[in-house]
Amino acid sequence: MSSVGMSSAAPPSAAPPSAAAGGVERAVPQQTTPGDVALHNLSDHIDALERRLETRARDLPLRAELVDYLLSRSQFLSTFSDFTRAEELAEAAPREFPGDAKAFLLRARFRAAVHRFGEAEGDLTSAEALGTPGRETELQRASLHVAEGRELEAALAVAARRATALPALQRLSLLALAAAALGRFDAADEHYRAALASYRDVAPFPVAFVEFQRGVMWAELANQPERALGYYREAVRLLPQYVVANVHLAELELRRGERAPAEQRLRQVARQSEDPEPWSRLGELLLQRDPGSAEGRELVARAGRRYEQLLSRQRAAFLDHAAEFYLGPGANPARAIELAHDNLLLRQTGRAYLLVLQAALAAGDTNLFCHALEDARPAAKSNRNLNALIEAQHGRCDAGTASRR
Repeated sequence: MSSVGMSSAAPPSAAPPSAAAGGVERAVPQQTTPGDVALHNLSDHIDALERRLETRARDLPLRAELVDYLLSRSQFLSTFSDFTRAEELAEAAPREFPGDAKAFLLRARFRAAVHRFGEAEGDLTSAEALGTPGRETELQRASLHVAEGRELEAALAVAARRATALPALQRLSLLALAAAALGRFDAADEHYRAALASYRDVAPFPVAFVEFQRGVMWAELANQPERALGYYREAVRLLPQYVVANVHLAELELRRGERAPAEQRLRQVARQSEDPEPWSRLGELLLQRDPGSAEGRELVARAGRRYEQLLSRQRAAFLDHAAEFYLGPGANPARAIELAHDNLLLRQTGRAYLLVLQAALAAGDTNLFCHALEDARPAAKSNRNLNALIEAQHGRCDAGTASRR
């Protein structure tokens, strides 16, 4: 439930979802559970699992179920304290259940969720050494490779083969992610459509996540933010409390000059107590309107303190968003460069290269920019946003500047 994984080509019978009023495409034709009810049920289920685990501490499947639900709640509500509890349960599993491959599979899921990709793949290898067949780990491994930006054609092939065998939402979603990572955006969107067409449940979580991913693809990889709007709107219609989807939608609203709805949206999600991104975005908006805004300054300062806390606990999971904060309202380009560089070590994706280049520009470090630009060119072939920045800055790096570094 915490990861809406994988994708495959749309089956011939897959019909597009019906359209909602106002021209916004509905994700699925069936009615899903209202978001507030679904989230309340999710938290109740987590509480029930915790109580059961008190008397069944040696129940590994129960532990794994609890970890998955904790990661799911964190994904949508940005309850990052759930990472602490999930880490307690997942990291100890191989030690407490020696010789059990499922303990390594559990830890791999947690480590992937907090962007410790190399360690997660190591756990998959350990599980295989204990007898887990490769067919049971290949989808997780392919998902990790997509996240890291490597072996993408092989990951696409695995996802396509498995989704053809069973065209379910998770497998079709992974196929879409792999296609998007290769810059095949129209094909990826068709896979997302097929994923939604395969969905028969009423829980809003997988559907909202798929719609959010479609928005991210069109806005941040394909450089078509207007096309992303409807998908972000559908994600927050299904799940109004979805923190990161609201933030992304507010950013597009601000680009369109829709300041009032963006501010209202950010204020709504800024009420949560764990994710600094809504605080930083709202603070930035208030300071743009009034550079002397005490509320804006406090929100930005609060966000900075929180990012440092999160980096001290789960550094890999927050490198990219913290770098963006220091590029923007945090106003510390040197810190942004440090974090963006570490993020690039984790994953050589177009978005990771873009962040390094933006940080170098903000710091006025032409040597770093030109050095990173050469490394980024292959990734720009499948990321239009990165390619647009490179094209816009094409005159900045002459042969002498690039060779001096």
